[in-house]
Amino acid sequence: MPTSIGLIRFIQLLPSVPVSSDFTLRDLPGSGKRIDILCRDLAACFDWGPTTWPKENLEFVALFEDKLAITIRFPSEKTPSGEVEWATVIADALRGVEYDFVSVEPTNLLNVILKLKNEPQGNLWILDESGNPLDDVLGPILSSQNSFMLGDHQGFDSRDLETFENQEIVSVSLGDLSYLSSHCVAAIISKMERRVA
Repeated sequence: MPTSIGLIRFIQLLPSVPVSSDFTLRDLPGSGKRIDILCRDLAACFDWGPTTWPKENLEFVALFEDKLAITIRFPSEKTPSGEVEWATVIADALRGVEYDFVSVEPTNLLNVILKLKNEPQGNLWILDESGNPLDDVLGPILSSQNSFMLGDHQGFDSRDLETFENQEIVSVSLGDLSYLSSHCVAAIISKMERRVA
């Protein structure tokens, strides 16, 4: 595999997921306000999604309540398995427990976008069914940092869409059908893998 392969980053907006760690591991969809979606996406990103893409070249950012970002990279040792293990890592991180593959910082959507737009050789897209076909915009950019914005189970709210428009972020699509965000994560990784196969 070429050494110039860049980073694939996913940024998921979770406006209803609280920044507190008081959700119940036995009721992630309820007490965690659909934090289970994030946990499935993390499993797709770092476990069952990649086949040949280096997991060290994957990153996942979750933005809670437009207040707090949790950035997760590939664990150097044991990768959490399943929703409950990922939820435990997230709850711990929100309580201040340190992991070498997790960082937590106060921020909001606009600041995240501005930071990504300033990255050298960085590309930032919104994943949306109405966007341009992803294959048409990827091009020969495997050595870049490719970041994809994901919504939750309800998509993006009007405030997010206004921010995207003001920042001139291009929408890309995996097709006309609506997919679970975990399947979107796996599909994007698979598309990138095929470009270097």
